[in-house]
Amino acid sequence: MKAKANDVPTANDIQFTDNEIIFLLSNKGRLSFPLSEFPRLKQANKEQRKKWHLRNNGHSVRWEEIDEDISVPLILTGKC
Repeated sequence: MKAKANDVPTANDIQFTDNEIIFLLSNKGRLSFPLSEFPRLKQANKEQRKKWHLRNNGHSVRWEEIDEDISVPLILTGKC
C-alpha cells in the first residue's frame, strides 16, 4: 500500500551535536545523520546552523544564510 502525503512524518524540530544533525519528527521518531552528508551544514558555524525554519508544513527545512534545503520525505526514503 502506498503511503499518503499526510501519512509521511514531518519535522518538528532540528538539533545538532558536533558531528550530527538530528531531525525530531511528528511521529515521535528521530533521524540522525552525520554532518558530512550535508557539506554546507558541516561548514556552517553553530550560529548559522541555528537559523533554520520549517517549510511546507514541516516537509522541508531551510537555512537561508547558507542556502541549504533538506526534504524530510527524501531523507526518510534515503533518496537525499
